[in-house]
Amino acid sequence: MNKRIKSKILKFYAFFMCAFSFLNPVYAVEKIEGGNITIEALGSIIKNLATRIQIFGVIISFIALVVFVIQFIIGDDETKQRKKKTIIYTLAGVALLILVPSIINFVIDTLE
Repeated sequence: MNKRIKSKILKFYAFFMCAFSFLNPVYAVEKIEGGNITIEALGSIIKNLATRIQIFGVIISFIALVVFVIQFIIGDDETKQRKKKTIIYTLAGVALLILVPSIINFVIDTLE
């Protein structure tokens, strides 16, 4: 290995060893009070998270569909075949995103 590279690696290592030597070690964490999670509370957390994922997914899917349709329009025959499959898969993903609340409600109702 080149002496210059070795020198830089040693300086980098020395810097991090000095930087982390001043940190206090953490040996244990005290138990947090509470922790009684019910199915209803867990269900509301999951529903809230699913709603956010659903909104984000629909926005990303819309942007992807616009890009894929533009590529489909300006592409040659081989590109059109690939983009057609991609558009179909993206639409199937959007359908799944729309069904997410129903699936979650079904699972929560089954667990209750």
